Amino acid sequence: MPFFVRHRVRKKVEEDVAAAGRRRVTVADLEESKKRQLQRLSEGVKGYTLETCFGESGCQNAVVISAAIVSRLEELLERADLLSILRTHWGEKLKLHHQFRVTLADCPNSCSQPQIKDIGIIGETEVTCDPEACTGCGECAAVCEESAVTLEDDRLMGIDYGSCVRCGACARVCPTEALKAGRGGYRVLVGGKLGRHPQLARELAGGLDADQVVALVSQIVELYKAHARKGERLGAVMNRIGWDDFRARVLSGSSS
Repeated sequence: MPFFVRHRVRKKVEEDVAAAGRRRVTVADLEESKKRQLQRLSEGVKGYTLETCFGESGCQNAVVISAAIVSRLEELLERADLLSILRTHWGEKLKLHHQFRVTLADCPNSCSQPQIKDIGIIGETEVTCDPEACTGCGECAAVCEESAVTLEDDRLMGIDYGSCVRCGACARVCPTEALKAGRGGYRVLVGGKLGRHPQLARELAGGLDADQVVALVSQIVELYKAHARKGERLGAVMNRIGWDDFRARVLSGSSS
């Protein structure tokens, strides 16, 4: 447990003991505090979490505006009644960490950690290339962390789309629009998790619009509901079914 957490817990126990008119903390006090902490962990559990990054607050790196899709995903997850499914696995004493986790990042910097969630959605943008408009400033190559911008004699030649993560950074610094950010979209990752057997999420599909993302998430959730066993995160279900089979079922619209 990190020092600042231990300090906060200890201080809370000491405050409770002082409020009771006593000066000494006993083992019974510590046990009672632990019970209260566990009770709080069970409060507010709704079967899923839906997290976002800070893109909506004006982040300069955001390549999509995701407010509308977030609302649609929340409605979808609420209708899925994941709370009932989890209660069949865990009983009434659910904890926050048992919940199905979905997160959305408005750019490939992925501040909301989609790589370790059940479903991670990452915003991306298409970048178009017009070498004739290049002035040879080199700013695009300097800012590209993937070395995806190809220059020859300091002039723009093209983009290696196999290496490009579609963050749009090169387009933001280009002074002549030789590189230009186009249509925004999303890619969907699945199966990330921490815990005893951590693993990074795998990319399921990319180049998706909002409607396609919502439809895909719906299919993933239905497959999870149909196949999850007690204690399994989506990543464990995916591993048990096998990646190729899992991917084929989701993309074909079959949860059986």
